[in-house]
Amino acid sequence: MALRPPVRTTRPPRATRPSRPPGAGPARLGLLAAVGTGVLTVVTFGLALTALPDRVPYPFTDPVIARQWPGDYLWMYPAMVLLVVLVALVAALTEVAPPERRVHGRLAFALTTLAAGVLLVDYYLQVTVLPLSLEKGQLDGWSMLTQYNPNGVFLALEELGYLLLSLALLCLVPVLAGASRVERALRVLLLASTGAVVLALVAVSLRLGTDRGDTFEIAIISIVWVTLLVASPLLAVLFRRRARLPGPEGAPRDEDPLTVRGRDRLTTVAG
Repeated sequence: MALRPPVRTTRPPRATRPSRPPGAGPARLGLLAAVGTGVLTVVTFGLALTALPDRVPYPFTDPVIARQWPGDYLWMYPAMVLLVVLVALVAALTEVAPPERRVHGRLAFALTTLAAGVLLVDYYLQVTVLPLSLEKGQLDGWSMLTQYNPNGVFLALEELGYLLLSLALLCLVPVLAGASRVERALRVLLLASTGAVVLALVAVSLRLGTDRGDTFEIAIISIVWVTLLVASPLLAVLFRRRARLPGPEGAPRDEDPLTVRGRDRLTTVAG
């Protein structure tokens, strides 16, 4: 009886998953951070506008302050979360930047981290220590630390934190040196924001000197928050393009992928 040769069955080739473009992971993190930045800035800004503290005389222990708890402090909770999200946003933007521009991104990341550290300590002390100290009558150091003192530690640290954050935003300008309209708009926005902060500092200092109270603090916070409100949707668009629409092989990473693909199609048709 003749033996039949074994029948070899060939399996169909497995479908290969499309490889992710370089930097897709950081770009997706950046997309989430950009959306979170926009949402948290809106919430923080809205709560801060409804929590402007009343003017009370030294030593800032008037009963009206106790009655304003917790309304005057609510905005600090989303502000603390916003600071952490900003660190992630700058880190992601640094990772998707071309290698020759990452040094500017690292500087921006360091300044953002430093600013976040200063402001997180400042806000956390306000929401955890000072209200209980006032409630229990433990008023040693209260007048210097409270947010109601226009010449106190709180406002000084807040000014320092947002000045550092403004410098961080300025350092991002070379990182966003691509030719796309989104990056051009971001560069103009960040340069205008830095210029507005400098003008506000000079104008307030010339008018009020060192006794500027909370005038400059309100100005710089408003400038930075408005900048984040405008920049966050633009950054979300930029990160989305970097994550889903990579440019062709050999194309510069800082160029808008849509522009690159459109140019390549025109070249193909012309050829």
